[in-house]
Amino acid sequence: MARSYLFIPGNTPSMLQHANVFDSDAVIIDLEDSVSLQKKHEARRLVFEYLTKYYDSSIEIYIRINDPSTPFFEADVALLDGLPINGYVLPKATKDTVLLLSRMTKKPLIAIIESAYSVVTLEDIAKIESIKGLLLGAEDYTTDMNIERTIDGEELIYVRSRLAIYAKAYNKEAIDTPFTMKDDEEGLKKDILRAKALGLHSKSVIHPNHVTLVNQLMSPSESLVLWATRVLKKKAMTSKGAFSLDGKMVDEPIIKKAQKIIDEVKKYS
Repeated sequence: MARSYLFIPGNTPSMLQHANVFDSDAVIIDLEDSVSLQKKHEARRLVFEYLTKYYDSSIEIYIRINDPSTPFFEADVALLDGLPINGYVLPKATKDTVLLLSRMTKKPLIAIIESAYSVVTLEDIAKIESIKGLLLGAEDYTTDMNIERTIDGEELIYVRSRLAIYAKAYNKEAIDTPFTMKDDEEGLKKDILRAKALGLHSKSVIHPNHVTLVNQLMSPSESLVLWATRVLKKKAMTSKGAFSLDGKMVDEPIIKKAQKIIDEVKKYS
């Protein structure tokens, strides 16, 4: 599971060539919103050339293609499907469009949830085998709902919670929406922690200078790692199924939680 997914415009050669220096766990090369209609073909060919000549297997690379209602969808998949990418990011995802793309490729899919209809049919999307993750698209969602997108994100509590629950239920990644204010570090910190508290443990990013803080806060805290280490150490010293630590009972679910924390730390250390 990646902590950060950095969006890179598909028509920006300088960012494509430096995709591996931003320290994000994964990169989403964008052929949709960040590319104008007049530049779609050019961007697709540029991404093809980049992946053919400069592919770097040290980072996860996904392509956000154009959605099936556009004339660009089939061309995106036809040109890029044979390249060594980790999967596709599907905008405006519904059950039907996910199944359509699944018939065209065997690559994993990340579905962007950005409409009221997608939210109420989340389970239908999450249970599809090809789905790797669910990504909240808050800008389009709030537009569809005709509500204001705010810095504190109160209007996203329900949809974040619902996405996290269905992602967990079907063993998919729960990926939060980007924070759009480039230079508001305190706002970014609060936004990450709100999402994490609701069960989203990955976040998409549109500004490279957000990556470091996202990776830091989406990782287990030092105090949590210390606690998990102590739990596992004491577990190794006893044959009991349950024991006491700091006056609190520790049993199998707590031990499993501690092990998951340590496994996550090892992955990104």
